[in-house]
Amino acid sequence: MKTNSLRARITVGLLLYAAVLSAAVIAVGAFLNDRHERLVWMSLLGDVMVRDLRAAHLPAGDVNPPKVRLVDLDSPAARSLPAEVRRLGPGLYDDIDPENLPYAVLVRDVQGHRIAALIDISAQRAQERRLAYLLDAIVALGLALLMVATWWLAGRLLRPVSHLVDAVHALDPSLREARLTPGYPLHEIQALETAFNGFLQRLDGFVLREREFVDTASHELRTPISVIAGAAQVLESETLGADGRRALQRIRLTTDSMQDTLAALLQLAKEPSPAAAPAPLALETWLPDLIADYRPLLEGRPLSLEVGTIESASVRVAPAVAAMIFGNLVRNAIEHTPAGRLEIGLREGVFSIDSRGDALDAAAVARLYRSLALADSGRTLGAGIGLYLVRQLCERLGWSLAYTHGESGELHVRLDLHLPDDDRSEPTTN
Repeated sequence: MKTNSLRARITVGLLLYAAVLSAAVIAVGAFLNDRHERLVWMSLLGDVMVRDLRAAHLPAGDVNPPKVRLVDLDSPAARSLPAEVRRLGPGLYDDIDPENLPYAVLVRDVQGHRIAALIDISAQRAQERRLAYLLDAIVALGLALLMVATWWLAGRLLRPVSHLVDAVHALDPSLREARLTPGYPLHEIQALETAFNGFLQRLDGFVLREREFVDTASHELRTPISVIAGAAQVLESETLGADGRRALQRIRLTTDSMQDTLAALLQLAKEPSPAAAPAPLALETWLPDLIADYRPLLEGRPLSLEVGTIESASVRVAPAVAAMIFGNLVRNAIEHTPAGRLEIGLREGVFSIDSRGDALDAAAVARLYRSLALADSGRTLGAGIGLYLVRQLCERLGWSLAYTHGESGELHVRLDLHLPDDDRSEPTTN
């Protein structure tokens, strides 16, 4: 059996423990048996010695008087015995305690008489109790040693697994070609190490392909968007009609939205790094400008946009990512509110959008909640990229987003930024 196997070590450990425990039980049993035999021999041989000395008319000295006596249970001499003893038939009885006097009794039929040999076993009973207490103490000590030994043995056997777990936690996911250092003595741990290193190798290839795809897609998408944005800037200097200006405004909003979307996708593709946290973004000055960019979507619609209380609040997030989140929420609220007014505010670290006036019709509510359900389920089910990215970015930032639909059809959006108390100040009205 190979000793560098975890199975072998567990087997050897259990065998050693069983051997030690068996040896201890045998030793205790032999000790108790020896003590009991000494009591029996002392009692029997003492009685024989006293009888022989008296038969030889020799003084018995300090030898105790005989403990065994013969009594005819059918004679008047047996009247002094307890009734339980007088009623005994032929046989050996060592478990009777008449009148709290422990006896061992042997009854035989001798020429029509029941002759009983009685022996007082009080000393033996006392010794048995002492031995029982000793055995209980040994069992308790054995259980305590068993717990300590099991704890120590389990820790020793699982120590290589703990070292493997520590080595896995110590791996830096940002470094390629990161592998577990070989050198584990146990075959089972070596198998885990080999399997995990193989997985890391396959994962490296997957991450490399993902990075190449993200870099390529980013470059290939940024170029045409930049071209469109540049062309829109050139057209802004031209004389255009009202329809042309609205179309140009939509082009500018769309290119800005695409640039923000790309920035958000790249942000999600990166591993979160506290050391690379962006500078604080003051929402009380940044939000009104963002909301103003979406006012052109209200043209020609019976819908107004009102900015309520905007309290001072700072969040550590890139402006492009913040624009992706807040901009999508504002745009979705405008698109799903047919008429009335939208109230936008920021109070106690919670960004809110509430629709007032005309209620949402059933079709609009169905479209909105279907989009939300798909965004919660993920892109594999066909969720819109806007809400999906908003959900993902909020989870990355630790924010909570909730959409609710009131009884009268109004829409309520709540985005809890989970700001600490230090980042919240007295409200300021814009």
